[in-house]
Amino acid sequence: MSNDRVGAFAAAILASLGATAATAQSVTATSVDRNVGVLDRPRPDYDAVGMRSGAFILLPRLTTTIDFDDNIYATQTQKTSDTLVLIQPELTVRSDWSRNMIEGYARAAFDEYLSHGTENTEEYQLRGDGRYDIADDSNINGGGSFSRLMEPRYAAATTQGVRHPVRYDLGELNMGAFQTFNRIRFVEDVHVADFRYENAEDALGDSVLEKDRDRTEVRESGRVEYAYSPDTAFFLAGELNQITYRLQPPASLFDRNADGYNLSLGTRLDLSHLVRGEFRVGYLDENYDSAAFRSTSGMSMNGKLDFFVTPLTTVTVTADRSVGAAADPRSSGYLTTSGGIEVDHELRRNVILSGQVNYATDDYKGIDRTDDRWTGRVGATYLVNRTVGVSLYYNYTDVSSSGVDRINGYKINQLMLALVLQR
Repeated sequence: MSNDRVGAFAAAILASLGATAATAQSVTATSVDRNVGVLDRPRPDYDAVGMRSGAFILLPRLTTTIDFDDNIYATQTQKTSDTLVLIQPELTVRSDWSRNMIEGYARAAFDEYLSHGTENTEEYQLRGDGRYDIADDSNINGGGSFSRLMEPRYAAATTQGVRHPVRYDLGELNMGAFQTFNRIRFVEDVHVADFRYENAEDALGDSVLEKDRDRTEVRESGRVEYAYSPDTAFFLAGELNQITYRLQPPASLFDRNADGYNLSLGTRLDLSHLVRGEFRVGYLDENYDSAAFRSTSGMSMNGKLDFFVTPLTTVTVTADRSVGAAADPRSSGYLTTSGGIEVDHELRRNVILSGQVNYATDDYKGIDRTDDRWTGRVGATYLVNRTVGVSLYYNYTDVSSSGVDRINGYKINQLMLALVLQR
């Protein structure tokens, strides 16, 4: 079981458990959110309390997941099934101050397959964040992290047919600030991500080059918001990005260095008993240093809206259109368009039912390839008490590909049972 899918699974569990993860301050000048979705709702009888150490709160957590997977190699034919166990310990250390905040987070994840040990993986992540409150409506924030990760076999940008999942290291730094002046709010953010891959092996043991994917991505974003009313804000957002690959020709096939921008207009809503969230639409343009690649441009969008159908049912709609980095060295990248809908229902205070359907299409540039991805999930979480939660979920993945450079499509069925212990 690859751990980004585990991450999505665990996120649903932990949200239902009322996990006390740090909540970022609102970035609009609207009133404090009055609507609360099913997964975000405080549950005092089931929320983790943590352990106090001076001015800090320690929140340990252990997730154990059993995954029954009918296609562990994500292949079109000759599917291989197996059962695996994921053990994921976590620790969050957070300050308990009236102003300012610092937080540390550590996570490890160990996948153990019962019959196919070559698929076993180990991951870890270390992260630190902080916030300095200049005033009630202004702050400076920043953080950094380092992660050793395994790329899932079903990931959009992975290499098919390798003997073991591709391993990579990811280092990230970010710094941001926001200031509010009456109805106007300014938000700024700089994010740096550094990717370093390890070469893989094919079925015959020959080396498969992955180092040509090593790159540094720098993204600078800014946003100006106007609070039209306590319930509604409008904003203008802009982003500049620069992608620099370490290997250049002749060590790599093409020069895939790029830079681009994304400009968008959007709104944030918090309408009582109706809808909460934000949505933006705009224009993106990505240009490449190599004359072999044409620029990628077109409409961009991003949004998440929660509809409060009843006090016990929340419907969440998401949409996104952006540029991604391709694993295929012949491609400059791909334009991905995705959307999804999720329904969460509180059957009882401690029983949460969830269902989700997502669709994405990836249009690759420089090669003739388009991928279509359908994913679905249904399940339930039972909160035994504030320290124990149990979840059962079924996941379905269907990937198809078209074009001369298409990949092999595949389908995956998973049944997952998870036990979460927290303090």
